[in-house]
Amino acid sequence: MTARNPQPPLTVVTFSGARQPDVTDSKDFRTWGALGDQLGRACCVWAGPSLDLRSGSLHVVRQPRRPGPHSLVWVAEAARNGARLAREATRRGEVVVLNGAEPWGWLAAWLVSRRVRRPWLMDVHGDYLGLPVASLGRWRRAVLRRAVVTFARRANARRVVARSIADALDRRGISSVLIPSRLLPIWEQPLPRARPPLFDASAPRLLAVGRLHRSKGYDLLLSAVARLITTLPDLRLRIVGDGPLRGALAQQAHRLGLGGHVAFLGARDVAGVRQEMAGADLFVISSRDEGMPRTLMEAAASGVPVVATSVGGIPAATDGWESVTLVAPEPADIAAGVRRVLESPHSAGQLDAVRRRALATYGFETNIDMLATLFHSVAGTPSCSD
Repeated sequence: MTARNPQPPLTVVTFSGARQPDVTDSKDFRTWGALGDQLGRACCVWAGPSLDLRSGSLHVVRQPRRPGPHSLVWVAEAARNGARLAREATRRGEVVVLNGAEPWGWLAAWLVSRRVRRPWLMDVHGDYLGLPVASLGRWRRAVLRRAVVTFARRANARRVVARSIADALDRRGISSVLIPSRLLPIWEQPLPRARPPLFDASAPRLLAVGRLHRSKGYDLLLSAVARLITTLPDLRLRIVGDGPLRGALAQQAHRLGLGGHVAFLGARDVAGVRQEMAGADLFVISSRDEGMPRTLMEAAASGVPVVATSVGGIPAATDGWESVTLVAPEPADIAAGVRRVLESPHSAGQLDAVRRRALATYGFETNIDMLATLFHSVAGTPSCSD
């Protein structure tokens, strides 16, 4: 167990507009619970199904967010709640730092920083400055890039999860601190498996985990599966996650004749994801853009081989990881990558070596210590409005 940081108690009020699943035991809950225990208190204002949860040092306020311009309604309510939580902490004599993750969270954190005159830390998880035009369209990409740079220059500090993001900001004269995403301690425990991965390469069980959003490239993955089943009729793909494209992806799977090959499972808690990982032969990441996906680390820590698109921070983070096969974000390339792994499976020794490397690099306790130190350093800076 990590010792409490010998710093004065600190309350972090964090905002994220990324819609959370309707669960109360996710990576984010556990991470912020651990940070709250070490710092003093963590107040999380998130988007998702309505929730007001207090558990020890963790307080989660979750509100629905509609897409598009309606998101400004969520920002206004999030800023109101965040300012209230910050003022309550100040009245208790606690030091307050604000934190914003993802674009709508950045806006909310910046607004509250100006209102309560406290510093804020900007979290950048996506490789927004490296997005190709095809990922979002020219206009939306331009707006998002402008937002990243604008908020980065207004934040007191910036934390990024991948070297590619840090380099993109550095080229614009903006400094940042690289702290990768973290593995929860539960992933240090070996998964109980009935059989090793790729025990039967003629009937592979593929797994993908993530939000059903265009950036995750599930449409590319479904098209790749349609190519694969022509010679692998017993192949199965299980997709864990929910999101705005679930209906469209289900329709695409039907059009491609994948009804018996693809299962959409919806959101799962950590235990549910581990259960799916224990039955997977191959983990697939088909994203068009990424920072450093935690699901990649979880698959590596589970001893499951991975086929991942070579985008964002993935290539640098997995350099030398023999069980990770990198491909271009195209259906034909994803299908070819899966076939390569099936034809030349990784050895148990290779999978174990990558597992140990992932645990050593992305361990939970080390990551929490780094984040706690960063928050304390931000607490000592004047707010952006000063």
